[in-house]
Amino acid sequence: MATHITCHLPTDEFALNQTLSSISGISLTCERIAALGDKAVTPLLRFRGADLEPLEAALEDDPTVDEFEVLTHGREEALCYISWNSRVTLLVRMLTATEALVLSGAATKERWTFRLLFPTRDALSRLDEFCTNHNLSLDVSCVETWDGNGPDPLGLTADQYEALVTAYKHGYFKVPRDIVLDDLAVEMGISHQALSERLRRGHDTLVQRVLHPASIEPDTDDETTSTESESSETSPVPSSRLPTVNLD
Repeated sequence: MATHITCHLPTDEFALNQTLSSISGISLTCERIAALGDKAVTPLLRFRGADLEPLEAALEDDPTVDEFEVLTHGREEALCYISWNSRVTLLVRMLTATEALVLSGAATKERWTFRLLFPTRDALSRLDEFCTNHNLSLDVSCVETWDGNGPDPLGLTADQYEALVTAYKHGYFKVPRDIVLDDLAVEMGISHQALSERLRRGHDTLVQRVLHPASIEPDTDDETTSTESESSETSPVPSSRLPTVNLD
């Protein structure tokens, strides 16, 4: 049974503590991150803050950074490739050697937040053992399991899941689109209003849970304000399942 967790590590136990501590209000998200088994790739990080002018100097002085490349650098946002020093690289490889697949990562001055996927519960137990042996203060805030049945548990309802996957398969998100919203609604056998609502709320949930897991608070909008009553839309998919999506 696959297991998905949201976990946190203090910044001073992982990476970029000096950079994140030296620039007021700075945060980051991993735009691209792929790690499996004993293999890891250089992350592409998006930094955000009120004033990122000192960022390059901070990265130059950060002991956890071996090399970096700035792709874009504005006053309030920057995109950089980071090559970790040997300690962080080893830590990442040892963590992922527990069979964890890194789905997303984000960081603030206080902590890193990761979403990890394990093929088995035993693999998760090995991560806990690894952190204990290496004095890492891993804090697990959410554990979800998936038994191979049911739709996406990332806070999506069953209807939102169906709407997003169907829209993807029919090219609704392409530029230009292969299908317009009215035709997609007909294809799904629901109203234009219902489909629009499901896509909007599904997008909102995915942004909250995936892009900024460390900083965004959940939306508390009352879905009963919709002009079309959809009882299934207000009942979230049980959080004890993980997504399995065939987009072919």
